[in-house]
Amino acid sequence: MRNNTIRKQKGRDDDVSPFFNSNKKIVIELDERHFDKNSLMHAVIQHLKSEGKQCEMIDVNTLLLDGKKYHLYETNVAATYCPPVQRAILVESD
Repeated sequence: MRNNTIRKQKGRDDDVSPFFNSNKKIVIELDERHFDKNSLMHAVIQHLKSEGKQCEMIDVNTLLLDGKKYHLYETNVAATYCPPVQRAILVESD
C-alpha cells in the first residue's frame, strides 16, 4: 500500500467556490483516492496529526482542529491529461 501524500493549500480562492471565506478554510489535495467519506476523514486526520495539529473526528462530516470545529467537503478537479485530483476542503463552522 502506498503512503498517502497530502498537499495542503490555505486560502486559495480560485479552486473553491467564492462562497467560502479564504481565512476560514483549508484545502488539502489528496494523491490517493478515497471512495467513502469515513476513509477520506481518516486520511485528513492522519495528515493533520503528522503536521503536529490537535485533531479529532466528531463525525464523518465534522472534525475538531486545534479547538475549532471544521466541516469536511470533498471535490474532484478534472485535469486534461492526468487523473482527477481529489480535494478535501475543511470549512470552519461556528
